[in-house]
Amino acid sequence: MSAPLNVGIDHVIMNMSFSAKSDPAIRLVEDLAGRLGLAIYDFQ
Repeated sequence: MSAPLNVGIDHVIMNMSFSAKSDPAIRLVEDLAGRLGLAIYDFQ
């Protein structure tokens, strides 16, 4: 099941499952955040 992104002027919230299927997406988001100087916060 997927959920839409929660987007604001100062944040983007992504709900992702904890599984091997999410690993490629997580790596992509981490790479993009690093290149743009953004922070990642894991609520877990």
